[in-house]
Amino acid sequence: MKYIFNMKQLRKRTIKLLVLLSTFIVSFILAEALSITISPSTSLSLAQALPTCSAIPRLLQAPDSKTSAPLPPTLSSTSVPGPAPRIDRVGFPKNYQNAFKLIYVVDRPDNKQVRVICGNEIAAAVKPGQLFPYGSVFVMEIYRAKQDPDGNVVKDEKGQYIRETLTAIYVHRKEKGFGADYLENRTGEWEYIGYRPDQTYLPNGAPGKTNACAACHLKLAGQSEDYVFRQE
Repeated sequence: MKYIFNMKQLRKRTIKLLVLLSTFIVSFILAEALSITISPSTSLSLAQALPTCSAIPRLLQAPDSKTSAPLPPTLSSTSVPGPAPRIDRVGFPKNYQNAFKLIYVVDRPDNKQVRVICGNEIAAAVKPGQLFPYGSVFVMEIYRAKQDPDGNVVKDEKGQYIRETLTAIYVHRKEKGFGADYLENRTGEWEYIGYRPDQTYLPNGAPGKTNACAACHLKLAGQSEDYVFRQE
């Protein structure tokens, strides 16, 4: 009888140990999964080390008052815009120039623009090739480049375009369920919106008019890059 009692006690202890071990393993797996989902990238501390969006390493030339008013960037368009969200769920990110991180700056010879790409800390912390988590927000500032009287782009001492006039601010955000209204041009769960510098909507960036943004990201960025243009 004593032997049977000892065996029962041993069995109970063994079961408790197995339960504790299983709980530890499951907790570890969940922690790893959450770390991949919430921060699939370099740590936020590395993202925080990036310069702010306002710290653009380019000259900013005061616009010439004699020149014509700046025009928004030209996007491919049709007489009837494609399907797009009719409500602005993206929103203008307040104080983004100080709160967002500078990702990269690119010159566009085809339309004589300087494009400045910034992201919030969630987006800025993502490693190359990994998906962006929900809550990722990008801002693309579009500047007209400085030109000489003949229309040639004027460059600085580093051979880079000089930002002259801010013409547009495009924003795209990733949230659960976003993007369905773009139909065949859906880019995952991203939605887009375009503003003038005074935060009013651009004609081709207003609610219901952003299908061209999604189509561009779908065709040129692609699903494998989470529909985001990247400069690795």
